[in-house]
Amino acid sequence: MLCEWWKKRRNGLYILICAILVMSCLPVLQGQAEEKKEEKIYCAAFGDSIAKGYAGKKQEDLQSYPQLIADAVSEETRIPTEYVNYAKNGLTSARLNSDVLSTEETAASLERADIITLTIGANDLMQEFKLTVREILETDQRFTSAYDAFDALQEGIEGNPLLVMRVLGMLEDWDYAAFDEQWVAVMKTISQYRKDGSQLVVTDIYNPVNQFELPGTMNMVVDEVIQNMNQVMYDHAEEYDYHVVDLFESEICEHTQRDGLHPDQEGQRLIAGLAMEKIDTGRFMGEPEKEIEKTEPARKSIGRTILGNIRKVIILTAAAVILIAGGIFVWRKRRRKADTPDDK
Repeated sequence: MLCEWWKKRRNGLYILICAILVMSCLPVLQGQAEEKKEEKIYCAAFGDSIAKGYAGKKQEDLQSYPQLIADAVSEETRIPTEYVNYAKNGLTSARLNSDVLSTEETAASLERADIITLTIGANDLMQEFKLTVREILETDQRFTSAYDAFDALQEGIEGNPLLVMRVLGMLEDWDYAAFDEQWVAVMKTISQYRKDGSQLVVTDIYNPVNQFELPGTMNMVVDEVIQNMNQVMYDHAEEYDYHVVDLFESEICEHTQRDGLHPDQEGQRLIAGLAMEKIDTGRFMGEPEKEIEKTEPARKSIGRTILGNIRKVIILTAAAVILIAGGIFVWRKRRRKADTPDDK
């Protein structure tokens, strides 16, 4: 009888046991599937129009260098990337702190981010330059772009070459401390939220004004100002654990749009390529940590010394020219007097 009962019930018992086993394993299997599904590399980009991938009029839409980085990382690791870009046109370091990094959304992104990219500082430079030109020319004119400011300055110097002295004087007193303060504030906020093991890459400022036909001395001064601003970035790199991508010594200025300021698509690719050298993709594949070479400025900025020396040279040159011109004037006056017969 027992055998007959067993024969009738065994198939049902087998099904019940199998169902119990499947149900018990289901959470584990679901967890593994979800874990595999959620495996992504999260990339967050911050900065100005360069990081945003600004494209001027009659310019095709560009892929920004942070997007190119995300694509390259995914290709190298075979792991999908999730990418978000918080860059805005015209953003300064002060506005980055007040308008972008202060939001809950960006804080959440920083907490998730595996790779963080940052490009900021060029608009600080341009904004300060426009204000400086207004003071030099003693005008209330508000320049809408760096082009307008450069054109006005060039015209002013052509009309009064001694304005170069005022230019040097004001650039010598450039407020680097303000940029340093804002830069440190940016780094403190990012450090507050970024997770352990995340990688932060920043780009320095390149000099696009060499294309403007400024006096040679002016180009040297602008070059020096940019290097001093870049030095701020290098000075804090170790403290806040980030790598600097050197654009100042790159060929980026050969790959700009018609405005001469913003990178074209090739320029964006160049930035992405240089930035990838500072990112350790092996971390995402369980490989030993790669030692990334820390970039140092090609030439340590020597601060305001060069500005002071240039200023002294110009002062001495101007004085010599005035003295020579005055001497020639006096000599000619005496010569004319000597050649004039006396009326008797």
